[in-house]
Amino acid sequence: MNASLRRIAVAARKEFLHIIRDPQSLFIVIMLPVVMMFLYGYALNADIHNAELVIEQPVPSPAARVLESRLDGSPFFAVTQILPPSSDPTQVFRARHTRALLRLPPDLDAGLRRPGAASMQVVVDGSDPNVGAQMRAAVEGATQKILLDHLNMKPPKILDQRTVVLYNPQQRSALFFVPGLMAIILLMISALLTSIAITKEKETGTLSQLLITPLRPREIIAGKLLPYVALASLDGILILTVGYLVFGVRVAGSVTFLALCSLAYIFTALSIGLLISTLAKRQLHAMMMTQLATMLPTVMLSGFIFPVSSMPMVLRGISHIVPATYYLQIVRGIILKGVGLHELWIPLLVLCAQGILLFMISVFKFRVKL
Repeated sequence: MNASLRRIAVAARKEFLHIIRDPQSLFIVIMLPVVMMFLYGYALNADIHNAELVIEQPVPSPAARVLESRLDGSPFFAVTQILPPSSDPTQVFRARHTRALLRLPPDLDAGLRRPGAASMQVVVDGSDPNVGAQMRAAVEGATQKILLDHLNMKPPKILDQRTVVLYNPQQRSALFFVPGLMAIILLMISALLTSIAITKEKETGTLSQLLITPLRPREIIAGKLLPYVALASLDGILILTVGYLVFGVRVAGSVTFLALCSLAYIFTALSIGLLISTLAKRQLHAMMMTQLATMLPTVMLSGFIFPVSSMPMVLRGISHIVPATYYLQIVRGIILKGVGLHELWIPLLVLCAQGILLFMISVFKFRVKL
C-alpha cells in the first residue's frame, strides 16, 4: 500500500469513527430508507381498489341487480348507493363522495336482447385525470363483461384482438414505483450524508486541524467518501430486501450488475453531497441545498412519476442532467426486464461520467477553500 492509499485509509477510518460514535444519526440513516419504502410504496399506488361507484337505476331489473352485485363484489369498486334518475348528474357528485356514476336505461333487459339497442352512460369525476381515465376504462370493461356473462353471450368476432402485457402482467404499481424509490432514497440519503460531512467540520472547527496534516485535498475527499459508500450500499440492500419481502419485487436480471450500477449511482450522489458541502457554510444550509438539488429534480424530472417524453422540450433538456434519469432506466431495466450491459451501457456511461466530473469539481472547490 503506497503512502497516498494509507492516508486515504486514515481519513476514512477517522470518518467511520465519527459515524459509529453517533448512534442516533446512524439509526436514522438506516431506518429512514425502510420507513420511506413503506410510506411511498403504499401511498404511491395507482391501482384501483374499492373505488366509490353510484348506480342510477330507473327501473329494477334482473340485469341491473346482477350489475350491482357483481360490481360491488369486485375488489375494484364499492357501490355506495342506488339512485333514481337525475336530470343533472353533476348534482350526484356534489352531494356524494363518488368517483363514477353508472346511469342505466329504463329498458335495460329488453335492450340487451335487441342487438345495438341497449345503452348506458358512465359519468366519471375527471378532477384527477389519471384516476378518471382508469375509472372510465375499468367501469366500461367490467360492465360489458358482467352483462355478457349474464346473457351467456360472447362479444362479436369482428376482430380477434388478444393483449399480452410483458414484465408486469398484473399491472401492479409497486413493480413500477419500488425501483424508482431506490433512485430517490439512495440519492437523498447519500447526498444528505456527505453534504454535512465538511460543513460539520467547518462548524466544529476541526477542519483547521486537517490543514496541518499531510493529507491532500483529494485524499481528504476520498477518505470522507468511502465510509458513506458502505453506508449507502447498506441502504440499497435494505431497499431491495423490503421491496422483495413486502411488495414482492424480484430482480429479473443480474444482481451483480445491479450492484455495480448502484455503486456508480451512489458515487455520483455522494459527489453531489460533497460538492454542496464545499459550498455551504452551515449544516442547515447544506441540508436545504441538498433537498432542493435532489428531491425536486428526481421526483419531477427523472421519469419517476411523469414520463420524460411528455415533458416540454426545456424540461426534457434539464432531465438529461439529472442522474436519477439514467439510474431509473438502469434499475427498471434490470429489475423488471432483466436486461444487461448491452442494453444499458449508455446510461451507465453517462452516470459514471457525471460522478467523476462532480468528484473532480468537489476536489477543486475544496482545494480553493483550503
